[in-house]
Amino acid sequence: MKFDHVGIIVSDLSSGREHFSSVYGIKEWTKEFCDEINGVYVQFCIDGSGICFEVVAPIDKNSPVYNVIGKGVNIINHMAYRVENIEEKAIDLYDNNFISLGEAKKAVAYKMKKIQFFYSKDLNYLLELIESSNHKHEYYELDR
Repeated sequence: MKFDHVGIIVSDLSSGREHFSSVYGIKEWTKEFCDEINGVYVQFCIDGSGICFEVVAPIDKNSPVYNVIGKGVNIINHMAYRVENIEEKAIDLYDNNFISLGEAKKAVAYKMKKIQFFYSKDLNYLLELIESSNHKHEYYELDR
């Protein structure tokens, strides 16, 4: 597995960008992605130490992350890793007391490669697998 990002839930991408830019000095961002398949808007940024964050905002009230905003829980939502094959890695996760949170779906931000979320019953956290082991985010400098 190769680390990809930490997912952070925000009410909208603009406020997420403003927060990360102001607080952490982040200037490099990808383009915005509207992912109707998964019900979210996403954008990625990278900090000075090379850590990638994904800001995730709900498209509408039916979005899987919509309730996170209202409840104010699980804002730091998930860790994501790139893998060669989700089905093969899922076997390891099931053996380590993870459960799937649904079927694998294509994701716009990953050029329609599959993603799938899993929940650790032991440690109560979410893990996203991305079936695109060599994916590279394309960043540009954000003018403030």
